[in-house]
Amino acid sequence: MTHEFTALGTKWWIEIFDEISPQALNDAFGIIERFTHDFEKKYSRFKADSLISTLNRERILKNPDEESRALLAYGKQLYLRTNTHFNMLTGHLQEARGYDASYSFVPHESEVLFAGNPVTDLLISPQAITLLHGKVDIGGFGKGYLIDELANILREECALQYFLINGGGDIYATTKHGEPLEIVLEHPTQPAHFIHTTSLSNQGFAASSPFKRVWRHHDKTYTHIITNTEAPQVASFVKAATARDADAFATTALLLFESELSNLAAVASLGIARFTPTTNQFWSTKSFEHVEGRG
Repeated sequence: MTHEFTALGTKWWIEIFDEISPQALNDAFGIIERFTHDFEKKYSRFKADSLISTLNRERILKNPDEESRALLAYGKQLYLRTNTHFNMLTGHLQEARGYDASYSFVPHESEVLFAGNPVTDLLISPQAITLLHGKVDIGGFGKGYLIDELANILREECALQYFLINGGGDIYATTKHGEPLEIVLEHPTQPAHFIHTTSLSNQGFAASSPFKRVWRHHDKTYTHIITNTEAPQVASFVKAATARDADAFATTALLLFESELSNLAAVASLGIARFTPTTNQFWSTKSFEHVEGRG
């Protein structure tokens, strides 16, 4: 049975394959939906009273709970795991481009802005989380992180084995009674046109591209992907043992050469694929079809 709802600006699908009673099924769906909405209220930079917005505004959160510390510690680790390519202290750069809480999409890049350094500019302890420079934006891994938390809830609280969680294209899938679940890879510029298929078995999956969140202002094109040069015109697809890794590394995969991607796939235990719409070229690491999940 499938349950659908909207949160974090996108549609969610939760599909459960276990044989359980209708009441247990509805209870599981209710738990998942409530947790998702609570996560959004707590961590979305688009909500003025969220912890992320409070931290960005006041530069300190006193006595943070363990969940918040773990979430931001994961974001700090990504900066090092991706050789500084993934940086969550770019919220102020997103706002300067117009990707702000009101979705104005009106850039105001009147000064030179620099990203913060997550290692030195975000300090985390049980007593306080302190932000020295930049603004936190967990958009590059937040949905994946949440999906992994939802998977843990389904396993541990609801005693379920077989399910799929899809948050706007970011996915975690177990199996369907031992059989891998096949998904299709959507063409980045031609909706409903599919370019490839792959299967998931206790794995996370995510895709990224500069094509969907794009806006123009005064004849200049902007995207949510922060780079020092023009955003690469490719789409990336990543499979990983967790949805949070798939989510974060899908963005990173846009920025690297194929030789670097092969090395990244080996080091981070990923499967990576890229598609170039202008040439219809599909490229993937050998591991794209053979990434092991956590079981």
